[in-house]
Amino acid sequence: MAAELDVRKVADRDEWEALFAQVAQPHLAQSWAYGDAVAAAVDWRLRRRALDAGGWRPRRLVFERAGEAVAICQILQKPLGRIPLAGLLDRGPLLLNPELGPEPDFESKRAVYTALRAARRQFGLGLILVPALLDEPQNHELLAAAGFRPRHVGGYRSTRVDLSVDEDSMFKNLKSKWRNQYRGGMKSSPTITVSSSREDAEWMIDRHIQNMREKGFDAPEPALVRALYEAAPASFLVCKAVLDGESVAGLAAVMFGRAADYYIGWVSAAARKKNVNNVLFWETALELRRRGIRSFDLGGMRAGATEPFKTGMGGTEYQLIHNWLAF
Repeated sequence: MAAELDVRKVADRDEWEALFAQVAQPHLAQSWAYGDAVAAAVDWRLRRRALDAGGWRPRRLVFERAGEAVAICQILQKPLGRIPLAGLLDRGPLLLNPELGPEPDFESKRAVYTALRAARRQFGLGLILVPALLDEPQNHELLAAAGFRPRHVGGYRSTRVDLSVDEDSMFKNLKSKWRNQYRGGMKSSPTITVSSSREDAEWMIDRHIQNMREKGFDAPEPALVRALYEAAPASFLVCKAVLDGESVAGLAAVMFGRAADYYIGWVSAAARKKNVNNVLFWETALELRRRGIRSFDLGGMRAGATEPFKTGMGGTEYQLIHNWLAF
């Protein structure tokens, strides 16, 4: 049986980033920049009221055994005045794995989730947990044993492209249809540009707003995207595909730790017809690899919509467990 853990706050960003770098498969929602962005995206008029019914505020924690850090998590707290009403832990806690060796064992995971539930009253009247655990029977058992209650909301599903291998291996990992579409896209000779400038970030946000309007979805909110850029401009890469001097497709990838997520994107009808989007994603993956990123998460999948394109990059698909609650 693993020893009980101590839980303490982390207020220093450098300490957090050093711990975050020890996570083998981190998630964007647990990054320092994301927590700051969520807080900054709240309407400031609400924040000046005595009873703040607005926003979520980040609280960062480290779990320690005998003074040694074993896991971290970032919880977003929703306050009413100075009283925390609820906490949201999105895709955490993250267990540390400094040497990127074998995944932490079951007992280590159970100790972390048990300590989390024991500390739940610090976060408000209730804690909504979106665990960073695969949807497997032993993880359902782990959470139930730790005292969490299931909330049957579908878990996050995505795919990660391995950037730690060489370029030839990455290309061989592409599915044949996707690889052929990439070759077709190259016949148009698109130019791919990469930037972290404010101008290009605003261009991408404008395209995202256009995309939401045309396709009828509403997330992520433009205010959050802009706040995420402001929180870490150098980590926000805007990659654009240009044909005949015109930008015809673009995406924003956000880097954190040793990983990166596809965050928002847009592709014109002309670019889709010529398979330019395949070229854009491939060149983005190569650019991230050049920057030392080891894993490129394609940002979630919807069956019958984005799934065929994203799985075509030959990454490792994963399904996280559904949401849980603690009161």
